[in-house]
Amino acid sequence: MRKVSLVTKNPTEGTLGPTRESPYEVTKVCRPGTYQLRDSKGKTLPHLWNADHLKYFYK
Repeated sequence: MRKVSLVTKNPTEGTLGPTRESPYEVTKVCRPGTYQLRDSKGKTLPHLWNADHLKYFYK
């Protein structure tokens, strides 16, 4: 799951809004701690993500 940042946060949800976004699949490890992600619809996200912004999600 990806952490919601100020850029991706919906301003109408306030402080009680979700802190994580839907589960993503790691498709590629570019460097240790840097990952390429894909959403549940199969769309690859355009930017790489640091492990600090991700949380493990088990099905």
